[in-house]
Amino acid sequence: MLIDACALQLFEDSELQQRVRQLKKVELASVCLLTQETLRLRQPMAVDFADSLRVHQRLVAGLAGEALLVSSSLVFDTLSEAEGFFDMSFKTIKSRMGGVLDTAASERAMRAVRATLTAAESLGGLEAARAYLHTPNYALGGHTPVELLKTSEGERLVLNELHTQAECGPL
Repeated sequence: MLIDACALQLFEDSELQQRVRQLKKVELASVCLLTQETLRLRQPMAVDFADSLRVHQRLVAGLAGEALLVSSSLVFDTLSEAEGFFDMSFKTIKSRMGGVLDTAASERAMRAVRATLTAAESLGGLEAARAYLHTPNYALGGHTPVELLKTSEGERLVLNELHTQAECGPL
């Protein structure tokens, strides 16, 4: 649950949202720098901040539109990859800034960040996590983890594989 708490804290950070909205040119590299800075500066929190019911409630209510760019910046190198993952054009992604996402988009953003932060914790950092997410994995049927994150079942497979690696090495 600590990963979920960190993800929600990141998505709910009003300063990060404002800084993303103020970018003159929206590029994932710029958003990634802002997101990584926010992650470095975040204060540790109690685990009960983001119990499963709270996560559910936040996703149903909808995350801030900036969550699309924040999550994309941690996972993808290009906006075209983000467009494919979220099944929406960059114009639509950008139009969601300052608004609230629907449940499906909120869930996808949460899955992407949850998997990235779990991989970063297991593998020693964000760069290792990004490499892991884009590398075909035998334990995942030869798919890249990011391909599977479009569904909750795929996310479960990715997280189980990461936990297995953390406990006893790769499958």
